[in-house]
Amino acid sequence: MQKLKVIHIAHVSHSYFLGEGEKDLKKLVLNDWYAKTSRQMKKFFPDIEQECWAPEKLEKKETKFRDSGVLFRFFPVSFSPMYALDFSLPMLRELKKEIEKSKKKNYKLIIHIHEIHNLHGLLIATFFKNQLLVVQHHGGSWPLKHVRQTKRYKLFFPFFLLGQLWENLVLKNVKCFYALSQDEMNYLKKVAPNSKVKFQTMGIDDFYFKQINKKTARKKLKLPLNKKIVLFIGRINTVKGIPYLLEAMKKLQAQSRDIELKIIGFGPEEDKFKEYVLKNNLKNVEFLGGVFGEKKLLYLSAADALILPSSKEGASVTIMEAMARNLPVVATDVGGIPLMIENRKNGILIKPRNSKEIVRGIKEILQLRMKNIKKHAYKYKWEKIIKDTVSDYSELLKHS
Repeated sequence: MQKLKVIHIAHVSHSYFLGEGEKDLKKLVLNDWYAKTSRQMKKFFPDIEQECWAPEKLEKKETKFRDSGVLFRFFPVSFSPMYALDFSLPMLRELKKEIEKSKKKNYKLIIHIHEIHNLHGLLIATFFKNQLLVVQHHGGSWPLKHVRQTKRYKLFFPFFLLGQLWENLVLKNVKCFYALSQDEMNYLKKVAPNSKVKFQTMGIDDFYFKQINKKTARKKLKLPLNKKIVLFIGRINTVKGIPYLLEAMKKLQAQSRDIELKIIGFGPEEDKFKEYVLKNNLKNVEFLGGVFGEKKLLYLSAADALILPSSKEGASVTIMEAMARNLPVVATDVGGIPLMIENRKNGILIKPRNSKEIVRGIKEILQLRMKNIKKHAYKYKWEKIIKDTVSDYSELLKHS
């Protein structure tokens, strides 16, 4: 078989995601989706060469490091006016050199772009249209949808219109798209009718499927055995639906003392929500902060249900992890969630921004007896995701 090299390209400087006081950029990079994908691909297909490239506004010159057999390369940005508009001329030049090198040394090259609704994605789809391009959607929106969702951008409508016209012209150059919602799939099929479009997510590790008895997990965490426990895991902000969730818990407290909410995560609005809990004397809500590793697995095993009341979501990894632990899910009917939840089989779908719906969903899910929920999570195992991806690569190579 001819040698194959895959270059995964991140769409933005990783430093945009550094929290206040955080300095460990490498750790952030290795937890990024594109990094996980490349390392998992190296694990299951070691003969495929893997590299991860990204623009980085903190770098003054190109930097490199290796991890798990994958080469990571970071290129200084030429300008970075705002998120998703990073531009690195050195990275584009190096990509051109890599394409020329692949022709001279006779190896196949696939450029796997992580998110297309951004400046770099569109530039690559424009200037390297004859290459084998694969795109993984990360939850972004096409230009006109984005301007509809974000009112403050309406003044810049002409620029978004130009962006939309640009996407309409160049997205057809991409051979294969992985989308995270039905909306995105419908859009891509319309603008790139001859390209392959499918729902594909990030993966989860096998250890999520190792079951721990609920009673044992609760004893280890010192949680009451006689309560119903609902778990939230994620960023603590309004987009994740925390205001409506707390309002729902206020209503539930007035109706029953048997249901408790445990909140795992952190975020910029955390203090405001904690103040709401104190002001309303909510005895059924506890903020646990960041919980990771074995302890996080214990909470997933100890809970009776996962709640995810987001107003905007892609394909939640937390939902995959919960299902792998046999935990049913109450989640809003947004983004890719309807493609993951089969109503009353592995969870319940509710309307977003609605505390009454959250109350209904929690009550309903605690009464249902759903069996073998983890079977709905098998398709999200990393091994399955990677094998499907390499199968798509092979199909593209066959027709190139």
